[in-house]
Amino acid sequence: MKARIKLLIILTVLAVIAGCAKPKPEAIGSFNAVFAFVDPQEADLLKEPLELAIEHPIKTPRPEKLFRIIWGDTNTFEDATRHHIVLIAASIKSPGWWGAFVRRNLDKKAYEGVKKGQFNVFRKKDPWARNQILIILTARNTDELRAFILTNMDLIFEMINNYCNEQVSKWLFGKYQGKGERKDLERKIAEEYGFGIRVPRMFEWEKGTPKERFLWLRALDPERWVFVYWEPLDSTQYKKISLSWLVRTRDSLCQIYYEGDSLMKEELTYRRIYFRNLPGIKYRARWKNVKKVIGGPVVGYVLDDIEHKRRYILDGAVFAPGVRKEPYLRHCELIMLSFNPDARAFLDSLSTR
Repeated sequence: MKARIKLLIILTVLAVIAGCAKPKPEAIGSFNAVFAFVDPQEADLLKEPLELAIEHPIKTPRPEKLFRIIWGDTNTFEDATRHHIVLIAASIKSPGWWGAFVRRNLDKKAYEGVKKGQFNVFRKKDPWARNQILIILTARNTDELRAFILTNMDLIFEMINNYCNEQVSKWLFGKYQGKGERKDLERKIAEEYGFGIRVPRMFEWEKGTPKERFLWLRALDPERWVFVYWEPLDSTQYKKISLSWLVRTRDSLCQIYYEGDSLMKEELTYRRIYFRNLPGIKYRARWKNVKKVIGGPVVGYVLDDIEHKRRYILDGAVFAPGVRKEPYLRHCELIMLSFNPDARAFLDSLSTR
C-alpha cells in the first residue's frame, strides 16, 4: 500500500479550464519559453528547484539554456495563456492566487489524491490555445512540493522537452512553401547504408559514401549539420565507450570532411543512455576551428548496435554567429532521434508516413 501511495501518477486535469464556446486560437511564441507561476509565499522554496529542473544550460559560445523560464504573476497570466508552455506550481495549502487556482481547478478525485500524497503532476493539452500544454505541480504543502521537484527533475524536464520536440518535429518534417521531408533521399540512404534517418526539407546529403561508412547532412542559413559514422563492433568493445576514442575519431572525421574542426575536450560532458534499446552515451560539447577562429555547440550520441555489429557516432553541430543556437541545435537532435539502425523497419515506417 505504501508503495502505491508513493507511486508517481501523471493525469490529465479534467476540471481545468472548461474552455470557451468560440474556437481556440493557435498558441504563439517560442517553444523553449516556459511561462511559470508560483505564489510569493512559496517562491523562495520553489523557484530555484524549478530552474534546476527545467532550464538546462548548454555548451555554446555565449551562455544559453534549453528552456527559458519566464516568471509571471496575475498581471501577466492572460498573456501567458496565449503561449505554448504554461506551468503552475503551488501547494494546495498555499494562501496565494495560484494555490487557489489549483484547489479550484482540480476535480474531486484529483484533489483527494493530492491530499493523500498520491498525485503531484497534472497536465492538460490545449487549455486556452491549440498546440499548448499546461502543467500543474502540486503537493500537500510547500516543503513536499519542493522535495517532489528536486527528486523528479528528470521527469519534469522530459515532460516539457518531449512536448517541445513533438511540436518542433511537426514543423521540421512538415511542408513549407511546397517543400517537405526528403523521403526519396531517406529511402536512398536506408537502402545504401543499412540504417534509416529522416531528412528535413532544408537539409542536403553533403558528403560521405556507404564505402566510407560516413554520411553528412547539412543545411544553411544558419549552418547546421548532422553526420552518421559507424565502425565494426566486436564483443570486447561492447559498452566500453572511450571518450578519448570519441574525440580522436570525431576530430579525424572533421579533418577529412569539414575543414579541421575539433572538439573542446575540456567542455565535453556525457551521460549513459539507451537509444532504441541500444546502449550508449549522449554527449554535449563545443567545437572550434583554430584557423578560422570560429566555433559552436555540439550534441551527439555513441551507440552500440549489437545485432548488426556496428558502433555508431551520431553528431550534430551548429554555426550561427549572432543568433541563439538552441533552436537549430534542437533541429540536429531531432534528426538524430529519428535514426533507426534497422533499415527495413525504417523503410516500412516511411511507407506509412
